[in-house]
Amino acid sequence: MLSYMDTLREQSASAKVDLKKAFVYAGVPDSTFYRAKMGRNLRHSTACKVEKAIEKLSALQERNACS
Repeated sequence: MLSYMDTLREQSASAKVDLKKAFVYAGVPDSTFYRAKMGRNLRHSTACKVEKAIEKLSALQERNACS
């Protein structure tokens, strides 16, 4: 079973979005990103915020690429 962080890594890679930028865009503290990166668990609500940020950043990148 994948952790929330593993799932977010996969989603950000497939969307070509920097995961750290997604955490910042979601308003999640840097320390939470680094703790999760080192293996600490994320809360479900935090993972959901970052997931939505990945989707939004991906959409923005696509829109800017078309301009």
